[in-house]
Amino acid sequence: MIKHLENLRNFNSTEQITNYIKKIYSNTENLYIPAILSEGDFINGIEADFYVKLVLKHKELPIDKTWLTSNLSFSFPTPQNIHNITPSQLNELFIHNVIVYKNYKNSSVYQVNPFFTVTEAYSENDIKQFKYVEAYFDEEYQNEKGSLVLNYQKEENSEYLGILKNFLAEFIIHDEQKYEHVYELVAEFEYRNKNHTKLLENQGNSNSICLECSYNEKYGLYLRGSMILPFSFSKTNARSIKVIDLGTGKVRDHNPNHYNGDIEEGFVVFSDEAINLLKQDYFFYDIEMIEKKQLDNSVLVDYLGERVVFWEAEYNKLPTLLKDKIDKYNIVPNDKSYISKAMFSMQLDVSINWVNDLEPDKKLAYAIKNHMFLRAIDMDLNFVYPQNEEELQIFINSIEKLTQITLEDFNSNAEDVKKLFKIRNNNRSSLSKVHLKNLYLKYCFAVYNKFKEKYEWI
Repeated sequence: MIKHLENLRNFNSTEQITNYIKKIYSNTENLYIPAILSEGDFINGIEADFYVKLVLKHKELPIDKTWLTSNLSFSFPTPQNIHNITPSQLNELFIHNVIVYKNYKNSSVYQVNPFFTVTEAYSENDIKQFKYVEAYFDEEYQNEKGSLVLNYQKEENSEYLGILKNFLAEFIIHDEQKYEHVYELVAEFEYRNKNHTKLLENQGNSNSICLECSYNEKYGLYLRGSMILPFSFSKTNARSIKVIDLGTGKVRDHNPNHYNGDIEEGFVVFSDEAINLLKQDYFFYDIEMIEKKQLDNSVLVDYLGERVVFWEAEYNKLPTLLKDKIDKYNIVPNDKSYISKAMFSMQLDVSINWVNDLEPDKKLAYAIKNHMFLRAIDMDLNFVYPQNEEELQIFINSIEKLTQITLEDFNSNAEDVKKLFKIRNNNRSSLSKVHLKNLYLKYCFAVYNKFKEKYEWI
């Protein structure tokens, strides 16, 4: 894999080479940029190699030499006298390799410099293929792990160890930084080629770049340097969805920057196709959605059969990957019935009696959530409208097993109970979707009342 070496051999000046390296890191589309890039073999084979590593340096320090710090090394310096810090100690304090070595089972693997991993958003998992530390960066409210911080990337004929740009953006100066960062991104590189002709040295050293270039007939070209890289990072989280503003009732663009609804609020509405995607990862209980793999993560939601409705601030908490899946089902309803009576009562009227306004299935879900939730989710019990009689049959069997309330506890002569018996016993008819929904709600209402009696719960 020698993509870059093939390109480098065609340049005849140091400026062309340094501009080429900058171009490698100027791609704004990729999630990753090369943390370590290595091609070729100077000793054998093609007698050429190219190597780049990343360094972070304090913006006030000039680049006054090539390779500001040793390759893949790190330390936590503690000067004895802070009033008489030497230049070398200053460099040690404010210049850091991005990637360093970690000892693992008598071998060395790559890891992010521990200097930059002291954050709750960073978590280590394992060693990946005995090459690098498998670590995740999770800056979202709800995500199973987050995104891999280090990951091998392939581009055309080249492979490199990539580092997540989102992670680096927590430390590096860029246009959309949330806090005032002090570090600049520096590329430290080495290019050797026995068959490259002598370069025109038309790029001098400055505070932002330092080069060391030599050439002789036997060993060819040697170029080594350190230079500041432009770091283009834009994290525009606005989604291409429409939001119905709570105050005006008008459609507006998405605002990704609030999570509590104190300043502004709106409704994000999806058609019922979204429910099949959501219920793969979430349990629906009363008016909240609970993440299956992380039960502490929940968001308010209204599932109204034909649509799913989030508050904008709650939608913002969903993982990006999930948003990518459901956004295509975003709709703007013709009617004004955006949320349920219970959601209105809880959020807008701030009523402590909002439970009384829940629909029958959501009342049952609320009761089960508060009394036997862990047993219920072990059975994968979810409170969404059944799409067919088979789904209703599974729901009935789960409720009976969980609560010990069976159809035999009800009036067996009632027509609705007879229909439920047939469905439970796999003797189905062809009920319409509307009839099926109504039968489901009636069943939940009856079970809820028996549940209160059986467990003396009000």
